[in-house]
Amino acid sequence: RMNGVIAVRSLLVGDLRVTALVPRERIAAGTLPQGTVLPANALMSIGSVDRNVPSPGPKRRVSERVQVTVLARAYPEAKTIIAAVRAAAADRMPAIDGLTEVTVQTDSAGPDFLDEETGIHMQTQDFRVSFNEAR
Repeated sequence: RMNGVIAVRSLLVGDLRVTALVPRERIAAGTLPQGTVLPANALMSIGSVDRNVPSPGPKRRVSERVQVTVLARAYPEAKTIIAAVRAAAADRMPAIDGLTEVTVQTDSAGPDFLDEETGIHMQTQDFRVSFNEAR
């Protein structure tokens, strides 16, 4: 399941500030292929919890943690992109086909990271995505 990933990606590709920095085709769910032109954003689900409720109805409440990894050519570029990502997705309620009552909020941010071998600067931003999905 990648419903939370779909929700966060829809916010990022729909935001002009983000897409001015990272083209839509480089804002991708899952692992980016080796040789991807930078900058790029990779989105992954890193955990999900379904809420068990007594007398369940046709839907269940899900809380998913989605991580956005920013990969950039330089440290200032990574910081600019991570700020745009936070602004685009924090405290939003996107409309996503098949889901209801979707909310996206910021969660923890990861450390600055430099892959010295490739020269790629990285940082992560996690989002908590909550939604109702069909049972």
